[in-house]
Amino acid sequence: MHFFLRKTNLFLFCIYLSLLIIMSGCGTAGPSPTTLAAPTPVPWGEKSIKVTPTPGPCTQAVCLNPSTMPGVRPFIDTWNNIHIFQTFDFYYKSYQIAKYGKTFDMVWGAGQEQSYTPALWRATNPNIFLPYYIALNRDSGTVADPGIGGLAGRINYWKAVHPDWVLYQCDRSTPVTQFGNPNIALDISNPAVQDWQMQTYMQPVSQSGYDAIGIDNVNMNLPGGEGGDTQKMACGHYDKNGQWVQRYSGQTNDTQWRTDVLAWLTTMQKRVHALPHPLALVINLGMAPLTGSDPFLQQIANHVDGILDESGFTGYGNQYVTDDAWVQLVQFIKSVQAHNKPYFIIDEFKYAPGQGITNDQVQWALSTYLMGKYHLSAVNPVAIQDYGSPRPRDEYNAPIGVPVSEMYQNQYVYWRNYSNGLVLVNPSSSSSFTVTLDSPHYTDLYGKAVGQTLTLQPQSGIVLLNKK
Repeated sequence: MHFFLRKTNLFLFCIYLSLLIIMSGCGTAGPSPTTLAAPTPVPWGEKSIKVTPTPGPCTQAVCLNPSTMPGVRPFIDTWNNIHIFQTFDFYYKSYQIAKYGKTFDMVWGAGQEQSYTPALWRATNPNIFLPYYIALNRDSGTVADPGIGGLAGRINYWKAVHPDWVLYQCDRSTPVTQFGNPNIALDISNPAVQDWQMQTYMQPVSQSGYDAIGIDNVNMNLPGGEGGDTQKMACGHYDKNGQWVQRYSGQTNDTQWRTDVLAWLTTMQKRVHALPHPLALVINLGMAPLTGSDPFLQQIANHVDGILDESGFTGYGNQYVTDDAWVQLVQFIKSVQAHNKPYFIIDEFKYAPGQGITNDQVQWALSTYLMGKYHLSAVNPVAIQDYGSPRPRDEYNAPIGVPVSEMYQNQYVYWRNYSNGLVLVNPSSSSSFTVTLDSPHYTDLYGKAVGQTLTLQPQSGIVLLNKK
């Protein structure tokens, strides 16, 4: 799927002409949505991915992309301007939901504060999309027995009730845990585990007004390795007769694990679609050790209804995505949307305590997002793991307009033209480039005039607006 845009000039020219016809688009909030015609899917693996443009200008405050799943709420169309979503609602107060709810396209993990029901969010934003959070392969802390307790209690519980469900490390005695949580990893290849997940989570959620199941930690690397100790990776489980079943290699890059994940998604997508109140399946996809051009990720995307990318363009706040990997990620984001599936980007940033994320960090998040944004993409720039609280910024309201070109490479950096501005990204990990703009009449997101030449440092981006 990986290709360089500079090699597809004819394709870009055709797209450019098509997009010029639709210079106005959809807003971010409002009470009267219009549903757009569904885009034509493109087969996975096709090198020239073409995203169907909006069929005519949207004159309503909110536009909706029709869902491909009968009975599932459509996603808000993101063609116009910048679209933001919220990750969790841990620390929200009801008045904050009323104040900020209309600014979000989605709340991933809505209802983490138990009193905040979907109805509370929809009282402010009737079109907001609300996935309910569960983990892919952990018990997630909500099993029937209220006395299950911490790690020791959970181990004893599962050993007593379903000992063949527990996933163990390679020492064959220590249950797999993840991220410092006491939750126990379960064997998702076991149909009985899948049935339990349906009964415990999916069915109740479908009756509670949610739109989707948000599956966390759908990681392509093998679970385990607490504290960076690779000796603690998942290896296998015991069968009902107490015999050891070696299922995984204990190495991070494990093909059988990825095969099991794909099989689980394929099964669960069908099952949640078939519920009396159908649900979408939206996953938090951890790509590593794969990259955006890997065909296996295309198979994963075929069996979900939307992707949340917590790694985003910042590698979970550890290291920016740069060079060819950056281009591949933009193309993957684009290809997912081409199949009428939304792509939600979390960009986590390191920050100085008490100061929040910086303007340069916000510029990186917004510029990279706008390179791959079409009708179904939103972004959430945050400090590392700073989830669950409102963090509004004026930059998110920038009137950049609608895309009037595909992303293209010029003067060693990447550009994308919008109806009311211009976006540039230098994804190089090591080189700075000075570029000449097509006009001296731009300002940055903070109202500062920008001259006709501009230097972009390594791994940096900027969003420019036309002067009023």
